[in-house]
Amino acid sequence: MSSNINILSIVPYRVLPATSGGHLGIVDLHHHLGKLCNDHIISTENNDDESRYSFRIHRIFPNAVKRYLPYYKLGAIKKIAQENNIQYIYCDHPYMALTAIALSKSLGKPWFMRSHNIESDRFRTMGKPWWRIMHWFEKYTMRKANGVLLITPEDKAWALEHYKLDEQKCYVIPYGTTLSITPSTHNEAKLALSTEMGIDASVPWLYFLGALNYAPNVEAVEYILNEIIPGLNAKGFKYQLLIAGKGLSEELQHKISATENARYMGFIPVLDTFLNACDIMLNPVMTGGGIKTKAVEALGYNKIVVSSKIGAAGLIPKVCGNNLQTTTDYDWDAFTSKIVEASTIQTNIPDSFYNTYNWDKIAANILAIMQRTKV
Repeated sequence: MSSNINILSIVPYRVLPATSGGHLGIVDLHHHLGKLCNDHIISTENNDDESRYSFRIHRIFPNAVKRYLPYYKLGAIKKIAQENNIQYIYCDHPYMALTAIALSKSLGKPWFMRSHNIESDRFRTMGKPWWRIMHWFEKYTMRKANGVLLITPEDKAWALEHYKLDEQKCYVIPYGTTLSITPSTHNEAKLALSTEMGIDASVPWLYFLGALNYAPNVEAVEYILNEIIPGLNAKGFKYQLLIAGKGLSEELQHKISATENARYMGFIPVLDTFLNACDIMLNPVMTGGGIKTKAVEALGYNKIVVSSKIGAAGLIPKVCGNNLQTTTDYDWDAFTSKIVEASTIQTNIPDSFYNTYNWDKIAANILAIMQRTKV
């Protein structure tokens, strides 16, 4: 850790323990950023202990909606910033941006906004009536930031076109993976999980993983059960389907139980063995914004990802090699054909994937951006 670089990061909700891909991405990024500098995170009082990570959490926000009020706890945040000689201010999402703007003006320090999605467009595609308000607010805050860290090239292009941002202050900072080389324990993991769960290890294991109380993921599970599985069965393809994640409705759980060669795994707190064991990730996601974090995770584990075009948005195909297979949205016959084809592909994720998506490299890039930015 470098003791002469100090960052104040605003993360306005509980991320420890991390119970979703989005939360895990925040924790991983700040952990790797904290290896390079002193990262002070302003967050909520209900976060778990962070002693195993390289950042420090200051628990000054209550677990209540009032924390999102403009300038809430600004005095306390400013005091922490002054006591720790803060040089850069980092804000996850636009929701606390007014506080970050005020802090930046008061201290004379640059501030950066990390955009996990284009929130207004995500709300629009999900049919949320307040998306126009978010459009105005998000545009305002991005224009005020000294640097905007966008998660995909598509988000950057969208923001430049619709929010008329200065391209010189916009950067693509993707969701990452802790892996830096291809894992080599697939066969061992598959055999171990096969023995534990009584699943046939000789067939390809297909999987879907995500927060299953999130509408785009629920839709994806319904597409898998209603469109993809019947298509695979009609092709005579042999497989095992595993669906994992928290929050799946009882109705869909019963439907999975009634589906041959399908199993609901529930929430899996430690994913390493599961991800090593599986073969092909299904990603028929059609709504929601930003990058699909589980696709990055799957590629890091050298899995084949069969995805809709929308589901693959934000991924950089040239660094994914043959591990990323995409089809036209809603073309389920093409999707199932890609799955059958994927079962014959020898997976070999390129080294360029890790050079692009490894968290250590991403954190170093963020710090370099901060250090060359002036107020």
